[in-house]
Amino acid sequence: MSPADGSAAFPMEESRLRPLDIRHVVIQPAIAHPSSANGLHNVVRSLIAEQRAMGDDARLCLFSDDPDALTGIPADCPAQRFPLGGPRLSGRSLTIAEATLDRLLEGAGPDTVVHIHGAVKPLFAALARGLHRRGVAYGVTLHGQCSHIYDIAGRVRRRLPAAWLRVFDGPAFARARFVHAITEEEAAIVRRAAPTTAVRLLPNTAWSARHGALPAPIPRAAPYNGRPTFGYCARYEIEHKGVDLLIDGFAAYRRAGGRGVLELAGSGPARTELERRANAHGLGTHIRIHGPIFGAEKTAMMAGWHYFALTSRFDVMPTGCLEAALSGLPLIVTRETGLVPYVEGHGAGFGVSALTAEAVADALMRAERTGPGAWQSMAANAHRMVVAIGDWGRIAGRLRAAAYGRPS
Repeated sequence: MSPADGSAAFPMEESRLRPLDIRHVVIQPAIAHPSSANGLHNVVRSLIAEQRAMGDDARLCLFSDDPDALTGIPADCPAQRFPLGGPRLSGRSLTIAEATLDRLLEGAGPDTVVHIHGAVKPLFAALARGLHRRGVAYGVTLHGQCSHIYDIAGRVRRRLPAAWLRVFDGPAFARARFVHAITEEEAAIVRRAAPTTAVRLLPNTAWSARHGALPAPIPRAAPYNGRPTFGYCARYEIEHKGVDLLIDGFAAYRRAGGRGVLELAGSGPARTELERRANAHGLGTHIRIHGPIFGAEKTAMMAGWHYFALTSRFDVMPTGCLEAALSGLPLIVTRETGLVPYVEGHGAGFGVSALTAEAVADALMRAERTGPGAWQSMAANAHRMVVAIGDWGRIAGRLRAAAYGRPS
């Protein structure tokens, strides 16, 4: 049976492989909102759930000084917190203490693999060196952590981080059992830093056949009288998420005669700055900027949207977009997210051609001009797109093979 019917066939060899002890490390000095609403945490928990179902002892090891960092993590996801401590540079830990490494590797054996999520400088390189010194295998998933260093065409954006990547992170990548890249652009960054790295190119997704049936798209009405509601729901990290581009682009779209409205929900202190930006454009009631919204309230709000917009500069296949698309929301996304080939290939929304307000305004206007019938097809295609990308079981299975050092 196919993954589309919620009963994906998993590789038979899964049951023949010996169980692994997989310790998923997330280095996170601060958490802006609950773990349940953190995209990276959701990815890691999904992988842990799949790998535990395959018989592995998979767990979350969260490096954070926040004593409440584990709040909201489900009981079925084994988790430990490791305080960062040690000397800092610009708020980031420089080294990993031997005592912390001892705790992380307590009970480790020949089948232990440490899976590091996010190459957060400079602790990532220090952790990788410590693991290599102790003969413990490790793998890495970048999660877009290197996307700020190069632009979409591979040109250097930031010279000092590029030098760090080459000198310090490159050897760490080369010694890894695998480095998981989510897009071709991310894979190119890894190969540029360390050409001999064992790169595994695998996407993100938003559903699991093994852990429940495939969610059905939410029934939605087409935009009334050609007046769409564009929605954004993510952290208010202005540069990273490109929220400034979204507001500036929306203002340009309105000046060009656009009739839609923009609704934003997110967490973080930048909300005040975004409100000032919207007021400077004179957007009035055409834009609504909310604080953090989760659970049923978030679902209810998004049910009234017609497009999910993310004009991010650095995100890589963000799960928030995939979850929105799975619910039947067409996407408006920048090329930097890595989603444009999927969106355009499936007719599931619109790509933003450049990181400019004008390009954002053009995408919004094209979305407004989509008729009701075409919009309904686009909404159905958004759901089909995420189904076609695949489920977490298959992705976790291939990462598991990479953890063994096998082709996947």
